[in-house]
Amino acid sequence: MSTDAPIPALTHLEKIQIGLVAALKAGLDAKYLIDVFPDKPEQYDTGNAEKWALVQYTGSRYSDAEDAARSAQGRRAEFAVHLSLRAVGVPLRAAREIDQVRLALQGQKIEGALINVTRDGLLDQDGSLWRYVVEVACVLRAVPLQRRPVAPFITDFTKTEGS
Repeated sequence: MSTDAPIPALTHLEKIQIGLVAALKAGLDAKYLIDVFPDKPEQYDTGNAEKWALVQYTGSRYSDAEDAARSAQGRRAEFAVHLSLRAVGVPLRAAREIDQVRLALQGQKIEGALINVTRDGLLDQDGSLWRYVVEVACVLRAVPLQRRPVAPFITDFTKTEGS
């Protein structure tokens, strides 16, 4: 008898993250190792990969609800593509690789959300390993769960029993 809990359905953000990985796999050359950002990055094995791109959800920013009757909010979901390159002595290689990531993602429509590139740049360099980030975002609707109205609280404690 299995004691494994059922696997929950993917959230909208998880579907977008997986879609970003798929878009990178379709748009970048086969030398790339492309995956979602691992839960334990220090244990992630890149093997002999010369270059890799890992996609991470980094957070959301919300707009105010339009009014009390329409409580849905705009949600700007943000993702980072962590791009790592081992130096191979090719001038301007990083700029070319960053642009290839941008071209693979910019303007894509994933799970109904248009992908916009928001920033890219160097994170750090350690020996022959160069780390860059390409940040992307998309705008979604954050719709709240439908709930029954909360009943008013009893706040008049001055009345006593029988009065």
